[in-house]
Amino acid sequence: MSSRSPCEARPQNSSPEGCGCKLCPADWLPHRNKCYWVSKESKTWSESREDCSAKSSQMLVIQDKEEMAYVLSIPQLNLVWLGLSVTSPERKWTWVDGSAFDETLFQLPGTADRESCGMIKGNRAISETCMSIAKWICEKVALK
Repeated sequence: MSSRSPCEARPQNSSPEGCGCKLCPADWLPHRNKCYWVSKESKTWSESREDCSAKSSQMLVIQDKEEMAYVLSIPQLNLVWLGLSVTSPERKWTWVDGSAFDETLFQLPGTADRESCGMIKGNRAISETCMSIAKWICEKVALK
């Protein structure tokens, strides 16, 4: 298996991040400064989080509207976990990296109880019980 190097060779100052060339492992999708891995099977939110950890990565954390648009453009995604869950006892939406959920990114219709996790369904985000099963996306920083 050869390591794929999908590189966008740009002048250093042509991208907003000045990122130049980034490398992702085989079977990972490059976008901006991150690499994304999309599962083919379905698992619970906790199992999905464990799988991402085993890949030295984390579940998907959406940082801005452009990243959300990119994720929604990935083919054949219908039900996919976000790295977003409700913390206890605060009952606040929190990303797996510990950052707070920015409600200006997207709305999360549904309840926000202790068993709620974020999921993409079709072209929108929803609240779903964490014991449901869905595909998931892992992300990690691309290599320079």
